[in-house]
Amino acid sequence: MGEYICKAIIYKDLEDLYGPCGCGMDLAVLPILLPKTWFLEEKPIEVEDHGFGTGIDYRRISGINYNCVLDHKVEDIEFFANFSCCWDCATWAVESGYAVWTDKEYPMILR
Repeated sequence: MGEYICKAIIYKDLEDLYGPCGCGMDLAVLPILLPKTWFLEEKPIEVEDHGFGTGIDYRRISGINYNCVLDHKVEDIEFFANFSCCWDCATWAVESGYAVWTDKEYPMILR
């Protein structure tokens, strides 16, 4: 498995219930930032296979419209916010090499 230039960022500090996780086995309780390049170019195959970050995050939903995806820059890399996952998926993503944990606080502008 190769190293990825753009990895998802998983925050441990703001644990809440965001909706069902994309794995379908648990509830998403960790906010994540997904690299914008995953949507504009191509996601790593492991991300597609695992369904990482594909759950229905309540912060993105207004009625039946998905319209609250926020842009956010971290160290000159563009990310999409208002995605989430469960602890098991977060651990899997980090172990698989396409995500990293961060001890930083979730950005106030995204709350």
